Amino acid sequence: GLHERHSRTIGVVVPDITTGLFYNIVRRIEQRAACTDYQIILADTQEDFSSERERVRALVKRKIDGLIFVPCRDDSPVLEELRERRIATVLLDRVGRDIDFDSVSADNVAATCEGTRHLIALGHRRITLVASDPNLRNIRARIQGYKEALHEAGLSQFENVVITGQNAPEAVEAVLKPLLLKASRPSAIFPVTQHMTFGTLKTIGGMGLDLPNDLSLLAFDDCEWFTALRPFMSTIRQPAEDFADQAWSILMARLNNDRSPTLHGEVHCSLVIRESTIPYQGQAVNEAVPMMVT
Repeated sequence: GLHERHSRTIGVVVPDITTGLFYNIVRRIEQRAACTDYQIILADTQEDFSSERERVRALVKRKIDGLIFVPCRDDSPVLEELRERRIATVLLDRVGRDIDFDSVSADNVAATCEGTRHLIALGHRRITLVASDPNLRNIRARIQGYKEALHEAGLSQFENVVITGQNAPEAVEAVLKPLLLKASRPSAIFPVTQHMTFGTLKTIGGMGLDLPNDLSLLAFDDCEWFTALRPFMSTIRQPAEDFADQAWSILMARLNNDRSPTLHGEVHCSLVIRESTIPYQGQAVNEAVPMMVT
């Protein structure tokens, strides 16, 4: 490696390896690397900015040839260091606007738009979207898709987005429980990260509500445990293999001296209908009466 001035190693940095999407992306990257003479070094930043800086700097000291990176935030200060060192880097999932790095992101607007349309088609009107941190572009895009679907259905008056402020299950109850205690509670909940889904399920279970008879739930991301307990979870599935394959292909091209303009790939999410979303069971909703937005 010293002789060739290449370490034959690729760094992979994710914010939370316990998240199904990131776990599956890493597994696929390992599969792709196994077909080459590259080795993978994995770092988990645990959604912490200081940890992210330390992990990336440690990888740089190891003389990695390239990096596949899911940052804690779109404008991570680590990006400037990578830019200065000219390390071939592909950003995944959390990609800021007009970024000058190669990247692969999901069609988040279309994904939540499709999910919201599914709930509307089942007769739901009071659909609450549970979001983590709108400072992330992918979360803002998911909120946008939800709003667009309500608007096209003439249901913007029912728009109800609740923000937890952090991507942690324990942050959900404080914002969601007051809504579920109301007489005009939502008939469908749409949490837009895996951790928001877990927190929503814990809140619903703790209140003794029955899923899906008391309310429907549509998740975002797909995990093995979504089909471990009944009801099986309807969800928006992000294609982890497509994320990994596109990122790997772009990075390998750069390491083989591809100097084409910045590449921005996009993967298509899909709606997976299972048992947690069913037709609206309550009384007809007066669509002329707006619901308070939280």
